Amino acid sequence: MIEGQVVLISGGAKRVGRALAVHLAHQGYRVVVHCHTSEREARQLQADLEAEGLALKVVQGDLSLPSHLESLFGSAVSAFGQVDHLVNNASFFPAQTMEETSLASFESLMAVHNTAPFFLSKALYSHLLSRSAKGSVTNILDTKLSSPTASRPAYYCAKGALSAQTKALAVALGPTVRVNAVSPGPVMSNGEEAYFRKMAELLPLRSTGSAQDICEAVSYLLGASFVTGVDLQVDGGQHLL
Repeated sequence: MIEGQVVLISGGAKRVGRALAVHLAHQGYRVVVHCHTSEREARQLQADLEAEGLALKVVQGDLSLPSHLESLFGSAVSAFGQVDHLVNNASFFPAQTMEETSLASFESLMAVHNTAPFFLSKALYSHLLSRSAKGSVTNILDTKLSSPTASRPAYYCAKGALSAQTKALAVALGPTVRVNAVSPGPVMSNGEEAYFRKMAELLPLRSTGSAQDICEAVSYLLGASFVTGVDLQVDGGQHLL
């Protein structure tokens, strides 16, 4: 039952996160969008949805700083009085070869993609226990984990850790919290149009996808009461190549 349920989306001001916020708000969820440097975009999104009579609030924080996580989650709870679901969507993916990757860069990638999701999930678990309620976590992964390239080794290591976390927390947090993942394929270009054209020819489904495909997958997992520990690959079959 969606009515009254609250979803916290990390990195929800732009790209797939924004699409998720819009989609879930239209489905009837009350949405809390987290942002870090994209406050202007987040506030515009809030204004747009509130103009439609939909419920969306904004919280801000730096996921690379563990000291921000407790207050960030607390602010999300305060927005609507509760949080029922968490979508760990926030991401960044610098093109850095092994030679170019510094310790600071590696640690920042791990903090955003692994540490923050872990402790936000823990906070949700504790919050739901205090309410005698149940909820879910959905982690946004990357279908390229099955065939990583040499251009972003630290990014793939961080996303790989989040993949392992999905299964570990599905066991550790059940039955209070269901923990699942969605692995997008080529659904939203980052200026790599030649790559997208190539994938449209190579994928088994002979097309690339859209952010809407990810929204529908996440929406399914939010309500799938007998599903936990799965990675739903929304990639046109890219993981088969």
